[in-house]
Amino acid sequence: MAKLDAKELLIKYLSGKCTEEEQALLEQWHLNSTADRDAEMIGFDLTEQERKDDLDEIWAKLEQDEEKDKTEEQAADLQVGKIRRLALWPSIAVAAGIAIALTAGLLLYQEPTNKEDQIISAQHIAQIPAGGNHAVLTLDDGRQISLSDARKGTLVSESGINISKTKDGQLVYQLSNVNKPQTYNTISTPNGGQYQVVLPDGTRVWLNAASSLRFPLTFDHLSERKVELKGEAYFEVARQLSKIKGERVPFVVVTEKQRVEVLGTHFNINAYKEEPDLKTTLIEGSVKVSDQKNSVVLKPGEQARAHQDKLLLAKVDTEEIISWKNGYFRFNNTDLKTIMRQAARWYDVDVEYEGQIPPLLISGEVSRQVDAAAFLEMLKYLNVKFKIEKQTNTRSKILVSL
Repeated sequence: MAKLDAKELLIKYLSGKCTEEEQALLEQWHLNSTADRDAEMIGFDLTEQERKDDLDEIWAKLEQDEEKDKTEEQAADLQVGKIRRLALWPSIAVAAGIAIALTAGLLLYQEPTNKEDQIISAQHIAQIPAGGNHAVLTLDDGRQISLSDARKGTLVSESGINISKTKDGQLVYQLSNVNKPQTYNTISTPNGGQYQVVLPDGTRVWLNAASSLRFPLTFDHLSERKVELKGEAYFEVARQLSKIKGERVPFVVVTEKQRVEVLGTHFNINAYKEEPDLKTTLIEGSVKVSDQKNSVVLKPGEQARAHQDKLLLAKVDTEEIISWKNGYFRFNNTDLKTIMRQAARWYDVDVEYEGQIPPLLISGEVSRQVDAAAFLEMLKYLNVKFKIEKQTNTRSKILVSL
């Protein structure tokens, strides 16, 4: 089976969407890799000791595969940091083992010290699904359109403006002979939502949960293409020439504290108010990041971080930064509170902490398609304890302690 197919199969298993045939395939791989074990002991419903033995076996194989992969990576001159570390929990050890074996990852596993302290209210957590494509479009006249409920096809068509929803859930603007530079639309995502929009100039924007983007219906006859962002978004900026001077029209993203100016590039901006720093990360091209006192020009792979009154520049793992846009959580020595802020937005829950939370750095990768149960199960095996409290009919609170 190809690597991509195996990863998709793992995601389906974590999401509870495997068919009987697909689950049989996972079990068959496990049987083949553990032929010396009693067949009656093999399966997904393992005892604690069997699970530990399974993890030990996968770990031993990984140590062999890792040495082989290091040699292959050096020969291919791959960048440092490409090895993926997966936080693995016993109930999916078999399935995760498949992904690890085929992607040559490094398994991260810490056995819990107190089984009773690790219990989660699984029945309640299972009711907290992963987020999805949810957003609201607010037109200039105040009308609102729920993009979650809207069918594919044309949503608005008037005065030379055609706004449509594609079959894969994108919002697309098509304009003809429109001169309304002071007319704006806003697309907003809730907690547990995300959405893609193609702006009138062809620029593609991915909005993360709890975010909004305000933009004009046309950029024609403007000296700059300015949009306003709250939250987090990934941009693939289209190049546009001025109809008057024939020069490139800069694309500008304005947040509460920064201004990012580009001509044509791919970049990510994290401007959530609850995050300690505002971060702009360049994937491709060139951008200029400015605040009231400072400015810096980024190169691909660099991040400008607004910290207090300074703009700090650093090289970063861009795969981690845009992992949300690609459909997964990716952590690289990430502290627990940062992880839980992401979880709160994606699963639409409140998070509170009980007692002192010591520094705990976590590395791993988890599909954003899994529900809260699978997400929290991963952290549980790093000795993180959770208590679920239901606050309303639609919202829950997670109490976190160590």
